[in-house]
Amino acid sequence: MSEMSDKIRERVEKWLESLDETEKAQAELLDSYFTFRRNLPEEDKGLGRAVEEPKTTEDIIDDLMPMMNMSKDVVVGWLISHDYHITTVADGSPRWAIWRYVDTSVLT
Repeated sequence: MSEMSDKIRERVEKWLESLDETEKAQAELLDSYFTFRRNLPEEDKGLGRAVEEPKTTEDIIDDLMPMMNMSKDVVVGWLISHDYHITTVADGSPRWAIWRYVDTSVLT
């Protein structure tokens, strides 16, 4: 999978320095959640092609709520610092542009 650019790594490190311990724990959970998700559509030799999975901030919080209460500010800060952008879906509403690697062999 693609490595983080130096520019993004520097932005992430600066953002992480601004967090308290609880927020840092939330950021770690987001790191895990985004292990198989990307900010751009790409293909990985081992994982295949990523599929579009746009989500709202609330969608992400709902996914993670069983593990930990999440702050909207931390989720948004994580996404922005990791170079995620907004897309518009068919109904005109905004979502975070996210692509996820999915094992398509289990879908058939």
